[in-house]
Amino acid sequence: MLTDVTHATVLVADVDEALEFYTEKFGFEKRANEEFAPGMRWVTVAPEGGRTELALKAPTEDFFGDEAAKLRERIGQGTVTVLATDDCRETVATLEGNGVTVTNAPEEVPWGVSAMVEDCYGNPYNLVEER
Repeated sequence: MLTDVTHATVLVADVDEALEFYTEKFGFEKRANEEFAPGMRWVTVAPEGGRTELALKAPTEDFFGDEAAKLRERIGQGTVTVLATDDCRETVATLEGNGVTVTNAPEEVPWGVSAMVEDCYGNPYNLVEER
């Protein structure tokens, strides 16, 4: 049976730009940065100590072939990924200080405190401090 989610793909226009954003702005750690074929890289990031990694993927023809153009149109249109935080308000203040776009300020919700932020391409992230 299925036991865990290990990776989720985030479509980005430029892997190096995204890697810098996720490590410098979000404070994630780089887990992998490997070239496995000419023009094809496996780059992953994750919160320090976190299990699930985000695979940063630029839709190039080398890797995606005829689907690349269609996938490039989806950059910034990703589904909402939920990120856990111990203190949503403090995390949002830190991220804002790092230049991260906050689309919804922290607010009390039935399950805790929630806020919305975006990466450098507009991919949405829901920050959740659970009760």
